[in-house]
Amino acid sequence: MTEPASERWPDLFAPHPTAVVHAVDQVVAAERLEGWAPDRADVAALLALACGDLTPDDHIRNAVTRVSSRPARSRRQWWVRPRPYLIRGTSVLRNRFDLVDADQLRDVEFAATASRLLGLHLGGSPPVRCLDADHIRDLHRQVFGDVFGWAGQHRIVELSKNGDGFAPVAAIDRYLREVEIAIATVDWPRADRGRLAYALAAVYVTYNHAHPFREGNGRTGTLLLHQLCAATAFRLDLSRIGRAEWVAASRDSAPFRRVGAPSPRPLIPVMARALRPDVPLPR
Repeated sequence: MTEPASERWPDLFAPHPTAVVHAVDQVVAAERLEGWAPDRADVAALLALACGDLTPDDHIRNAVTRVSSRPARSRRQWWVRPRPYLIRGTSVLRNRFDLVDADQLRDVEFAATASRLLGLHLGGSPPVRCLDADHIRDLHRQVFGDVFGWAGQHRIVELSKNGDGFAPVAAIDRYLREVEIAIATVDWPRADRGRLAYALAAVYVTYNHAHPFREGNGRTGTLLLHQLCAATAFRLDLSRIGRAEWVAASRDSAPFRRVGAPSPRPLIPVMARALRPDVPLPR
C-alpha cells in the first residue's frame, strides 16, 4: 500500500498543523502519481514552504542549482528538423531553464510544480460555479508557468499514450464543455460518498480524455478534484492511491473511439476509497 509522506516521516510533520500536513500529503500524492519519488529532503523543503521559511522562487532556484551540478546526458542533434514543443534535436520539452537533459528537467519540474500546488492547496478553493474551462487553464498556468512558456494554453499536437489516443485537438473545447456540464449538474454540498465518487470520476475521465495540455494534465486534474471536494462534506485523500492503480483505471476509462464518451466506472472505486468525511482542519 502506498504510504503518505506524513506517515513515512512523522517527525518532520509533528510540529505542523493538520491543514499543512494534509496539503503536503496531497501535493506529494499528486506528484507521485506522475512518477515522483521524493526523499526526506524534498518533503522537508515542502514543509518549509508551507511555513513561509522558504519562498517558491528559492525552492525552484535550489532545484535548478542541484540538477545543474550533474552532467547532462542528452545531446542536441542539430540536423533534426524542429518539432512543436521540443528543443530542436532532442525529445526534451522547451522550458524556461534551457535544460536539454530530460532527467534534469523532470526533477526541476517536480520541484517547481510541487511548490505551486502547495500554495494553491493552502490558499483555499473558489466557488464551484467558477470551476470552468477558463479556470482549468488558469490552474495549469499557475502550476506550470515557472517551467513552460506555453502553460495554460491548449496543445496544438495530437497525443497518445501506450497506443491509446486522447481527444483530437479540434475536440478539446467540446470535452471541456462536457466537464463544465458534469460539474454544473451535481449538487456538490449534498452529495453522499457514492454520488460524489461517481461525480468526481465522471469529471476526471472526461477532462483526462480531453488532455488539453501538452504536459501537466494529471496534476491539473487532481487539483481540480480537490477544489470540487472543498464544496462537499468530504476531503479527497490521494495519498494511499498507488500510481499503477491510478494509471490503469485512467487507461480503462478511455473510450473506444477518440471522439467517444469515456467511462467513469473504472475510477469510481478509486475515488470512493479516497474520500474522507471532512473535519475542519486547524491552521
